[in-house]
Amino acid sequence: MKKELSFKQGIIPVIIMAILIIMSVLVWKVPIHLALFLQLTVTILLALSWGFKWQEIETMLFSSFKNIGNVIIILLLIGMLIGVWIASGTVPSMIYYGLKVLNPRYFLVLSFVLTTFVSMAVGTAFGTASTIGLALISIAQGVGLPLNVVSGAIISGSYIGDRMSPVSSIAIITAHSADVKVIEMIKHMVYTTILPFILSFIIYLIMGWKIMPIKIEAEQITLLMGGLSEYFLISYWLLLPPIAIILLAVLRIPTILNLIINIFISMAFSLFVSGKGWVELLNVMYTGMDMNTGIKVLDNILARGGLMSMMEIVALIIFAVTLGGLMEELGVLKSILGKMIKTIHNRGQLILITMISSIISAMLGCNQFMAVYLPGKMMGSKFDEMRVPRKDLARALGDSGLIISPLIPWNLNALLMTGILGVSTLSYLPYSFLPLLLPISGVVLGFISKSKKVNKNENN
Repeated sequence: MKKELSFKQGIIPVIIMAILIIMSVLVWKVPIHLALFLQLTVTILLALSWGFKWQEIETMLFSSFKNIGNVIIILLLIGMLIGVWIASGTVPSMIYYGLKVLNPRYFLVLSFVLTTFVSMAVGTAFGTASTIGLALISIAQGVGLPLNVVSGAIISGSYIGDRMSPVSSIAIITAHSADVKVIEMIKHMVYTTILPFILSFIIYLIMGWKIMPIKIEAEQITLLMGGLSEYFLISYWLLLPPIAIILLAVLRIPTILNLIINIFISMAFSLFVSGKGWVELLNVMYTGMDMNTGIKVLDNILARGGLMSMMEIVALIIFAVTLGGLMEELGVLKSILGKMIKTIHNRGQLILITMISSIISAMLGCNQFMAVYLPGKMMGSKFDEMRVPRKDLARALGDSGLIISPLIPWNLNALLMTGILGVSTLSYLPYSFLPLLLPISGVVLGFISKSKKVNKNENN
C-alpha cells in the first residue's frame, strides 16, 4: 500500500529545493544541474527516512523516463537540423533576406506578432521557435540587437499557440483535464488574453523605439551580407525547409517525423544545391558548424547546431525529470495541493489556488503536462462543489502553469527554448511579457467575476 505524505512532509523537499536553486544561482554561481543533483540526493534521503524501501525509490526515480524520450529525441533532432540548415545555406539565407528588410525599431513587435501567428497555425512553441524564432534570433545576433529581449518577444508569441491553438496537443490535454470542449475553452481564454496581449504589443513597440539602435550601420550590414554570400549559397529556394516544417506541423504530422523529414530535405538541398559533401554534412549534424570566415560576428552566429550542442541540456532534462518523477510518485504534489484545496472559501480563492497549484506542478513536475493534468483532476470536484464552470478551471490552468513553463529554468519547455535560441532562461525571463502578464490577468478576472449557477450538463 502506497504511503500518503502529510503536508508537513511534502513541503520539506519543496523548501529545500527553493533554497538550493537560489544558492546555486545567486551565491555559488554554479550550473543548475548541480542544484538538482543535490535536491535529488536530499529527496532520496527523505524518502528513506519516511519508510520507503530503496527498491520503491528506484522505481519512482525512473517512472517519468517514458515521458522524456520524445522530448530528448526532438531536442537532438533540432540540434542536427540547425546544423544542416546552417551548412546548406538555409539559416544564412534567412539572415541575408532579413537584413534587407530589417527595421530595428519594429523588430521586437514584429518578432512577437510573427511568432504569434505561426504558433497559432502549428500549435506548438517548439515548431515556432525552431523555424521563425531561429531566423529572428540569428538576425538579431548578426546586427547586435539584445538577444535576451528578442528571445522574450519570441517566447511570448510562441506560447500563445500552446495555450490557444485548436491543434495544440497541450491545449487538448488541458481541456481534457478540466473536462470541457477545446473550442469552448479557447473562447473562454480570450477574456484573460486580450489585455496582456495588447500590453505586450505596446511594451515591445515602445522598447523597440527606446532601446533598439535607431539604425544599423550600413557598413556592418554590408560586411555581414558580403560574408554570407561569399561562404554560402543564398537563395529563396533555401527558405523552403522552414516553410515545409511549418506546413507539415499544420497538417498534424508528428513532430519527430516532421523533423526527420526536414533533415533529409535540407540535406538534399545541401547536396544538390549548395554542393556540400555527404560526410561533411554528417559531421555538421554531429558537431555543428565551425566557421572561420574572419568576420567574428558572422562566425559567432553560425558556429552552432549539431547533436553535441544539446547534450548539456539533455543532462539537465534527465536530472529534472528524474527529480520530478520522484516528487510525483512520493506524493509531494498531492500532499501540497490537498492542503491548499482546504483553504478555498470563494470563487476568487478557487481560481488563485488553482493557478498556484498549476505553477507549483510545473516547477516540481518539470513539464506542461503535470502543470495542467494533476491540478485539473484534483480541482475539478471543487469547481463542481462551488458551482463554478469547468471552463474557468481550464482557463486558470492555461493562465498559469502552462504559460509559465518556459520561464522555469529546469522545466522541459525552458530547456528546449534555450537549446533552440541559445539564450538562458533567466536572461529572457524579464522580457517575456505575455507569460508574466497572463497570470495577473487570470487572478484579477477570477476575483472580479461573479459566480453563477451551473447547469449539470454545461461541461459535457
